Amino acid sequence: MRSKPSAKCKFELHAFPVALFQSCTATGRFVDNSRQQRGRRHTTRWSVRVADRVARWTIAIGGVGTILAVSFVAIFLAWVVMPLFRGASADFEGQERPVRTGRKLCHLGVDAYGHMAWTCDVAGVARSYRLTTGNLLSESRLFPEREPSAASFSLRDGQAIFGFPDGTIRIGKLDFATEFLDAARLPAALRNATPGHVAEHRGGVVEFTDERQWRWQRLVFEAEPALPLKPPGRVHRVDASFGSHGRIFVALDEHFKLHIGKVVRRKNLLTGKTTAKLQEGVVDVPARNGRLPDHLALTGLGDAAVVAWSDGTALRFNVRSIRNPVLVEEIDLTPESDARLTALAFLIGKTSLVTGDSQGRVRVWFRIKPDNATTSDGARLVMGHDLPAARSAVVGLTASPRSRMLAASYADGSVRLFHATSEQLLLDLHAPSTDTPTPFLAIGPKEDRIVAASDDRFDVWSIDVRHPETTMSSVFGKVWYEGYTAPEHVWQSSSGSDDFEPKYGLMPLVFGTVKATLYSLLLAVPLAWLAAVYTSEFMTARARRVVKPTIEMMASLPSVVLGFLAALVFAPWVERVLPEMLAATFTVPYGILLGAYLWQFLPSHAAARFARLRIYAVPIAIAAGICSAWQFGPLLERWMFAGDWKAWLDGQIGTGTGAWCFISLPASSLATVWCVARYVTPRLRDRYGRWNMTLFASVDLVKFLVASLLALALAYAAALALEAVVGDPRGVMVGTYIQRNALVVGLVMGFAVIPIIYTLSDDALSAVPDTLRAGSLATGATRWQTAIRIVVPTAMSGLFSALMVGLGRAVGETMIVLMAAGNTPIMDWNVFNGFRTLSANIAVELPEAVVGSTHYRMLFVAALVLFAMTFVINTIAEIVRIRFRKKAVEL
Repeated sequence: MRSKPSAKCKFELHAFPVALFQSCTATGRFVDNSRQQRGRRHTTRWSVRVADRVARWTIAIGGVGTILAVSFVAIFLAWVVMPLFRGASADFEGQERPVRTGRKLCHLGVDAYGHMAWTCDVAGVARSYRLTTGNLLSESRLFPEREPSAASFSLRDGQAIFGFPDGTIRIGKLDFATEFLDAARLPAALRNATPGHVAEHRGGVVEFTDERQWRWQRLVFEAEPALPLKPPGRVHRVDASFGSHGRIFVALDEHFKLHIGKVVRRKNLLTGKTTAKLQEGVVDVPARNGRLPDHLALTGLGDAAVVAWSDGTALRFNVRSIRNPVLVEEIDLTPESDARLTALAFLIGKTSLVTGDSQGRVRVWFRIKPDNATTSDGARLVMGHDLPAARSAVVGLTASPRSRMLAASYADGSVRLFHATSEQLLLDLHAPSTDTPTPFLAIGPKEDRIVAASDDRFDVWSIDVRHPETTMSSVFGKVWYEGYTAPEHVWQSSSGSDDFEPKYGLMPLVFGTVKATLYSLLLAVPLAWLAAVYTSEFMTARARRVVKPTIEMMASLPSVVLGFLAALVFAPWVERVLPEMLAATFTVPYGILLGAYLWQFLPSHAAARFARLRIYAVPIAIAAGICSAWQFGPLLERWMFAGDWKAWLDGQIGTGTGAWCFISLPASSLATVWCVARYVTPRLRDRYGRWNMTLFASVDLVKFLVASLLALALAYAAALALEAVVGDPRGVMVGTYIQRNALVVGLVMGFAVIPIIYTLSDDALSAVPDTLRAGSLATGATRWQTAIRIVVPTAMSGLFSALMVGLGRAVGETMIVLMAAGNTPIMDWNVFNGFRTLSANIAVELPEAVVGSTHYRMLFVAALVLFAMTFVINTIAEIVRIRFRKKAVEL
């Protein structure tokens, strides 16, 4: 018989917790005095302590190193990108240099090396000067027998055209010729020069280059035979276009006749003699107050000519047909009533027309072809860019020979440098000791200097424009490019022509990245989440140990292999069976649901006996759904796509009702399910207890079939309503079918993203305490109700974290979208069209980009944007993961 404890024993049993509590409150820590009195029996070995410290320092160094590595990547990207947004700079090179001429100038040019400049005056006298000293190097009369009455010069290659009082025109070339001289032909004083030395020599400039060669430049002129105009008349204005299309010119004579001519040169293969033949057309120019036009310009393709008066009135002629030119449009280049047109020039390529007026405004005009054009050629001249205005009148304009930059000189003596596309004012220059205007300007061929000239002086600035094409608004905002009907987001970094206008809008690439991510997640997220719910809540532990590693092994497939299969195997196959695939998106889940309802017809003892075999019935239902889709696909094509789905997508046949019906079907199905669960099922629940299993299964099946028909009817009604209210969805949500498109990328990239979302989701669901499941099941809930109403809400933070990590994986994908997306940088939600992502664009264009160029640095901007997107996504995912972890600990 057990004895009761004594009073002393009771006291000691109660006294120990009190003493322990007093020790804890005094020291703030739990102290086991009995352990201290006994002493520590074992000591930690030195090897364990060393290993512990090494591990601690290794983990710390690894963590800090990772942070530093990521930070270094961000800093390096920003360092490469920063020069894009730095302003231009300029230095005035010495005092003004005098020009020794008493005649009015008509043109100014500069050589590529910045040593020489040349001028041509109205008398046809060409002079070359040394820029550093202003010394006159050469002087020659281009046409000794007569003086030209009009002249026009091209921006590059020295091509020029001259008109004469007798009604003839001559084409010539006035430019710098370069030769490399033997040192023996040079004066003795130059033979011992060091590299970089420049000296005047025989009417030109000689330079000893870094390659230890003597490069000699001088101004030369070559002229072709005169071509008579018919009928003859004193040429008042002239302009020309030289290119692969031929040599086309326009000439305005004193009789208000506009001559359009094309010079066709033929070479005799036997004699080697070249003959020129003139094709000519004439059109009358309306007179305004009896005055001849003050300006004449011909486009680069030679298909349009513009004549303009100083009051701003301009006439555009369609001269595509040389023999039948037509007046097509009259426009006002100075919309302000009190403004006067003072200058007119073309940008490189001679497509964009630049105007300057008496109020200091500089505007850029180009032709577009809008749908509502009323002109005979379907085009209209519009103002695309209005550059920052000055306070004095524009007196001169010139364009850069290599980019979309232009310079304007003003009546107050200032010179401004602009970039037309980005609408930037790059530089505002002033000569230090004079306010006299310099109406003649030249931008160096290398864009490293600006030369301004008047009849008596030169002003020279060395400039560094860096990257004038890029501003925050031009990179991320809409820009109106020449030929486009409206401002747009465009990425087009290269072309086959030097006259190309670079387009560095990143939004199409960002849009493509978002589009690829969205369509891939539409497939990956539902499948991954449902698979995670099934494996964590319904699958046996034995099967789960096989299934989960198998799904995770899907992530080991290289992206390049998936991209290869998507481009060469999957994309052509999808094009052949698209109607069947669209049908399968509904017949497969419908077959699984129908199989579940049919399973209820089994007797209870048979259902219990074959319960483990239900999982094997799912592939059978899927196969039945695929077979049904294969049979239903042609019917779907006839009902919804008017018998030819490709022609239907192009908008050639049918209406948009079929597309709206397909789009509305998921929403109508959800609405039908909600209505049945809210209004039908509660009314039937009270009668379930009096029914046998067969009757219950029959009623449930009939309810499912009726709900299916109701969903179809609701989808069709919604399609009719959307067609009437919104309009045809073709061209917006769907459109022309391209073989490599977003649908293919979404399916294949979704396959690549599924493993990571599934793994994290399964871990999150498995981390939910089993006590919650047991409590739910104890209250009578089914396993499905427990999973949906208890486990999933509890693990929602982890599921969201898995979604965000999968999103980050999809955003950075390169090879799949590079090989299967069509690689077209367009902004189009059409699931059957292609796109280009940031990562794919970097992979395609970086090997071809010139190091340090604008294109090169813009690719680093794309990399920085991609880095920022993935960094933000992963940060949000980590925050959600930590929050989920805290909630899991609390449970």
